[in-house]
Amino acid sequence: MCAKVSILLLIVNAMKPNLLKLLTYSFILFFSPVLAQEIWHESFSVPDKGVWGTGDENVIFSDFEGISNWSLNYEQVMLDNEDDYAKTVSTSGGRFECRDINGEVIWQSEVIDISAYKNITIQLDANETGSGANETTKYLKAFYVLDNGEEQAFETNGDNRGNWGQAVAQQSGINGTTLQIVVYLNNHYASDKVILDEVIVSGEEKNPVIIKPGDLVLNEVLFNPVPDGEDYVEIYNNSEKEIPLNKLYLASRDNDMELTQVYALTSERKKLPPNKYLALTKDTLGVFPWFEIKCPECFLQMEKFPSFNNDDDYVVLLYSDMEIIDEFYYYEKMHSPIFYDREGIALERISFTQPTNEAQNWHSASTQSGYGTPGYQNSQIMNEEAQKISVTFQPEAFSPNNDGYNDTYSIDLLMDSPGYFCNILIFDTAGRRLCKLADNSVLGTHEQISWNGEDDAGNSLPIGPYIVMVEVFNTDGTVERFKDGVVLTDRFE
Repeated sequence: MCAKVSILLLIVNAMKPNLLKLLTYSFILFFSPVLAQEIWHESFSVPDKGVWGTGDENVIFSDFEGISNWSLNYEQVMLDNEDDYAKTVSTSGGRFECRDINGEVIWQSEVIDISAYKNITIQLDANETGSGANETTKYLKAFYVLDNGEEQAFETNGDNRGNWGQAVAQQSGINGTTLQIVVYLNNHYASDKVILDEVIVSGEEKNPVIIKPGDLVLNEVLFNPVPDGEDYVEIYNNSEKEIPLNKLYLASRDNDMELTQVYALTSERKKLPPNKYLALTKDTLGVFPWFEIKCPECFLQMEKFPSFNNDDDYVVLLYSDMEIIDEFYYYEKMHSPIFYDREGIALERISFTQPTNEAQNWHSASTQSGYGTPGYQNSQIMNEEAQKISVTFQPEAFSPNNDGYNDTYSIDLLMDSPGYFCNILIFDTAGRRLCKLADNSVLGTHEQISWNGEDDAGNSLPIGPYIVMVEVFNTDGTVERFKDGVVLTDRFE
């Protein structure tokens, strides 16, 4: 229990300023006898949504733009003055207030799908300020509708009238398919307010997904981005399960090895399909311009993202009960020694089956990949079937005339392990070097490098035969050389 209290405090501190609201909400999720899962939540964080007076009792202003998960029936109210209203306000981080509405408004949630949950609990804050005590003109009454049936009053503090102060209305033990929350509000006092706040629906999953270490792994980390760039962390679903993302947290550790910066991936009920990648970042605009983005939908922007150090740090992936699913301690010298400047270069995992914190299981992303592969397969992923270095060349002749047939010459490199570098040179038959396709480039485990028939300056070379030299080497002293001849047969002019 002490460990959970510490995590709770970390989350609360990270999500200020509305401490009281968050404490109440976190208490429900973390300290229920059975761990509850949030199903639906409205905190009224967008202000000035609702209705208000104009000074003409026959004219009411309204604004519900962008509001899709609740509605308001205000047919029975008269708003005589400009400061009479039933709308959201920014007070206390956002809430819904009624001031001198001279009648009743009906707040309704959208119809909420609860079919995947059991033992549903609804909780909302029902508060008031002021001294008005007339129970017929000042009240907040909470009901729920189950499976399109009749309205049923909350069992706990569902009926609040007059000068009641503060109350938490609650209904527990609900089971069904659909749920709607209905709240009736009235306040005929200019100096009083009736307040609806923090409407939360939670419940136990009927068939919860059990996540075990190894099901979800940390797969790639960019901790030292280019200036104006953003860090990213990539995770991979190494299981056959659909993993709910709203149950996951990303964190780091402080100098005392305590978890810090514990941030939820998302509050939305999204799932990561089996054998899929997901790149996490604070802002995709700090990632997209610097990398090849093959799967934009494989990114998730987090509202808050841990700040990872450039020299060394911990990346921690947590499940909803704060169980550590995977953790990676990185340090700058894990990068390839060929790099003096490591800005904008990601560390990639080599094998899903090898331990996360085995230093040999990580390598700098390849030059050809653009030094990072966020959202898709790593350039340094282990080729389990590769037994030796293999380099193949094709075709024997090519014609860069843009006719769609053999327009480029391709060199396919298959490595038996990460950690190789390469040089690729193009010569004419007299032995003069014309083009350098790769210069001490960091290779991935499978690379394809092409030549378009131009020299280093971008000039088109004449038709004729050319010689291709490939040198592959690593820091252990392994050096292998490959040679091929190719004919440039035609050119687009």
